[in-house]
Amino acid sequence: MPKRRTVLGLTGIGAAALTVPFLASRADAGPGLPVTVRNSTGRFANSAIRMYIVGTELSSGRQGYVRDSGVFTPAGGSGPVDFGVPIGSNFLLPPMSGRIYFAIEKPLHFALVADGAGRPAVQHPAGWVAGDPNHEVLHDFVEFTYDGKGMYCNTTTVDMFSIPMALRLSGSRDLATGKMVDGGRDAVFAAVAKQPGFERLIVGDRLRIVAPSHGIRAGRFAGDYFDAYIDEIWDRYSRIDLRIAANGRTHTGRVQGGQLRFDSGVAFQKPSTSDVLFCDGALAAPNDGVTGPVAAILAAGFHRAVLDQPEQPATTRFYQRPVANHYARVMHEFAADRKAYGFAFDDVAGAASYIQDAAARGLEITLTPFGSGKVAAPAAAAPPPPEQVAAAAGAGVAARQELRVERATAQSGVRIEPSVEGGLHFGSISNGDWIGFGRVDFGEATATQFFVRAASGAPTGVSGLIEVRVDRRDSAPVGTIAVASTGGWQAWRTIPGQISPVRGVHDVWLTFTSGQPLEYVNVASLRFG
Repeated sequence: MPKRRTVLGLTGIGAAALTVPFLASRADAGPGLPVTVRNSTGRFANSAIRMYIVGTELSSGRQGYVRDSGVFTPAGGSGPVDFGVPIGSNFLLPPMSGRIYFAIEKPLHFALVADGAGRPAVQHPAGWVAGDPNHEVLHDFVEFTYDGKGMYCNTTTVDMFSIPMALRLSGSRDLATGKMVDGGRDAVFAAVAKQPGFERLIVGDRLRIVAPSHGIRAGRFAGDYFDAYIDEIWDRYSRIDLRIAANGRTHTGRVQGGQLRFDSGVAFQKPSTSDVLFCDGALAAPNDGVTGPVAAILAAGFHRAVLDQPEQPATTRFYQRPVANHYARVMHEFAADRKAYGFAFDDVAGAASYIQDAAARGLEITLTPFGSGKVAAPAAAAPPPPEQVAAAAGAGVAARQELRVERATAQSGVRIEPSVEGGLHFGSISNGDWIGFGRVDFGEATATQFFVRAASGAPTGVSGLIEVRVDRRDSAPVGTIAVASTGGWQAWRTIPGQISPVRGVHDVWLTFTSGQPLEYVNVASLRFG
């Protein structure tokens, strides 16, 4: 594989864009897709910007990173790893699927870990989490899959918005997306700041905007934001049919017995605000060609506030109601092509900032102008919600669904951290810590078991208990399991336990007890059976 070649003399800031050219042709550079980076920020020198390429090698399924041009390095070992490269480099992208991160003025922090199956993995930044080491780093990313011939890529604001970027893909045709209108970054921050209920999603002095999904857990967004609209939609389709065209057929459904049931056999429980914002939970979309496409269209309809239209997917009147995902609306409003990835299923009806070419020859990524506004480190995040769990976000969740970070309504002592299995988990748990879930619905079928997805890298001799309590945090435990090391802080295991019979609706608490002061467990989820 070729070595990376440094391009000299491109470190100053000027009015013109600073381009990283390619010094080698595809023929003499070896396998890989040329990636050109253009620095058009107008504020930061090339020397202040570093690029990080991380993901999964398609031929082997191994996780890893690219530090040398065209060379995939499999993950291995544990601890921090730095694979950042300057943008003043000639770079080839090997066949893989992942993300290309950019960090400005400060380095990004990645870590080598083991996934739930014990395989080497790379822990990604989670800048929207106040406890993440990258929280105060100005950074962002694009997503891609390159299979050796075809390139499939997008800009994204599903998690956050920070660095405006544009993509241009050359191949059988010239494609572009992601570019903002002139003054777009300033306009986005100004518009979100003026939108009631969304203004607290802005972190620091315009460092980033956190997506409302993550904003719930950070105490920056209302956990019941969509609840009234969800109730309205469920009531509407208990009286008339909802028709969804997906994958060449029409699914006709009505709400019956609390479920939205379609004649294709697809059915959905009533979602929560968190389900809508994360496009998960009751709106989870498996890659099955049936439930998945319908779930995606439902979620998009909620975000865009168009689900009152009985023929879906709707293609007009997006974001016109007071209750809508106005964070996503703003991202579209100030995109030059009106396309953006403001939530996970924003590709419904072709609205996403996504491009592809099966015969790609090169990718150009432009870090576009920042505007004149100040960019500074974040203010302290808001404290977690108070202990009045019943009134907090996530109320009414089904006990037999996974109760994850996004559904918790109170906590003490724990940290929210990114997981190698995707999403977030509760970490740094030690004696006396606790987590609360408001109004968990066990239904009329008695629950007698619980299952905790846990990981532990605690040293030998350090262990503790995970206790389940209902109604009050100081009530007697209805179930207890013991946990010790599972082989690593990201070595996830599902641990079962027995509980005294429970039915109906209750606040649920996980409490943690240990005879040692050390951290002894991470928890990803809880469910009952």
